Amino acid sequence: MNNLLYPIKNYLVSRKNRKIRPSTSKHYTLPYKEAKTFGILLLIESSEDAKQISPIIEKLQKDNKKVEVILFQTKKVKEELSVPYRFFLVHPEQMDWNGNMDVVAVQKFISTEFDYLFCISNQHVALFERILLLSQAKCRVGAHIVGKEFLYEWMVFREEQNTIASLAKNMFSSISMLQNASPILT
Repeated sequence: MNNLLYPIKNYLVSRKNRKIRPSTSKHYTLPYKEAKTFGILLLIESSEDAKQISPIIEKLQKDNKKVEVILFQTKKVKEELSVPYRFFLVHPEQMDWNGNMDVVAVQKFISTEFDYLFCISNQHVALFERILLLSQAKCRVGAHIVGKEFLYEWMVFREEQNTIASLAKNMFSSISMLQNASPILT
């Protein structure tokens, strides 16, 4: 897809997302020790972005958590994506102008009942918004975006560095601090 068309498509899909009925599943937080499954949505512009969250994924796996990752790549890059975790790569061309995506991995991701779903992105992505709205995840975690508070049960503020790594680290550390708390229903 032409890089000039992506912002237009993103805007149109974002407008259509307003008509989506959000998932009716109960959303709540739970202690990190009880969480077993984690989903991660990650916007990447280079292979370096994908590598930045490797320490978080390694820590989750070391703690015996099941992790599924969707990487959304807005621009084609020539470099090979070589990261130490399994992922599914999605491109804007795979999404139609209505925001629909007939990719089995994305549909499976939406229907998976993750204990936590991290949306790690420094910009608004209409596909991620759609996935978050339809998701069966118990707790959706993301960066605070004014006007998009309804997408998340848990939000973190960006640091001045505003890197993918710092955002992911803030999300992970805030969730891992939830030790013996009772579930917070939203």
